[in-house]
Amino acid sequence: MKPFFSCVLLFACATTGHAATDYTGDSIEGVKVIRKLDLADLDAGKIHRFYLQGASNGVGQHWLVPVLVAKGSKPGKRLGLQAGVHGDELNGTRLIHRVFENLDPKTLSGSVIAIIGANSTGLLANSRYYQLQHDSGGGVDFNRIWPGKAEGNAAEQQVHRIFNGIWAGNADSVIDLHTQSTGTAYPLYIYADYRVAGVKTLAELFPADIIKIDPGEPGAAEQAFNDAGMASITLEIGAAKLYQPELIARALVGVDNVLKAYGMLPGKLGRDAKAQRSFIGNQTQSIRADRGGFAEVLVALNQDVKAGQLLAVQRNGFGDIIARYTAPFDARVASVGTDPLREPGSLLVRLIRVNTDAACSDGC
Repeated sequence: MKPFFSCVLLFACATTGHAATDYTGDSIEGVKVIRKLDLADLDAGKIHRFYLQGASNGVGQHWLVPVLVAKGSKPGKRLGLQAGVHGDELNGTRLIHRVFENLDPKTLSGSVIAIIGANSTGLLANSRYYQLQHDSGGGVDFNRIWPGKAEGNAAEQQVHRIFNGIWAGNADSVIDLHTQSTGTAYPLYIYADYRVAGVKTLAELFPADIIKIDPGEPGAAEQAFNDAGMASITLEIGAAKLYQPELIARALVGVDNVLKAYGMLPGKLGRDAKAQRSFIGNQTQSIRADRGGFAEVLVALNQDVKAGQLLAVQRNGFGDIIARYTAPFDARVASVGTDPLREPGSLLVRLIRVNTDAACSDGC
């Protein structure tokens, strides 16, 4: 029996050696915890669930990030969806859930990978920021530190584990899902760097209200994906801290279009940017409060405004108007402040326009 046992042991060791997905050996309510994903060693035609072992916290435990993988029965492109980079931005989580409710991996070519809740601490704190606990704490903008650092602070380590443990080597394109911050709102809005191969096509598959041709933001997830050869856009779905079914449904049409355009699913494309008559601009300007007070925004999302038009007023505690804010140029309303309490620097209205100056051709 000893030789047979040795052979079995050797076979098991060899099998483990070939499996590139790195399992910690832990399981939470039947869901396996991993350090690194490799699509190649997952069974085809199935939906898989994992927890990614994120950064450790102040009591020595690791944050666990939910990961969904639909591996198709046939090879094909690999699409990534990521939600919760900012912890108060939740519409993207429901979009991912709806995508996977509709996916049948047996009819899928390629794979769809999704991360739900990348910023574990921000979600729990109802905050845009990753919450640091050392030296009296503090917040880190989780979308300005990509691709992270293996030996950085907790936020940088969390990003590094996500970028290298899930996305690197596993995705051809990634859609980073956001909303506007708490107290403000977007329509269905896309940031897209049209200089990057495949990004223009990707963006215009969505029936967005507005597409911003954008040169990218250093440290943003979208920028890190594009730099690594994974064509990426930032899809902003409305407002923070709530689900908005109409915007989520339109975003779902866009994801379905991507899957069909990439040859991952059969069928005809649905409504896209051309059919939606999306406004495609290249310059934005934010109108911010220059003092504190109660703000009343007088324009609506997607509204066209003229230079000099009154956009918002601010009142003091007695109701006296203390400030008026006007449009600097003809434009469309891309974002509005929804919280009347506005201190200096708070967003009131963001405008977008087409600037024909050559310096703005790639976005400004």
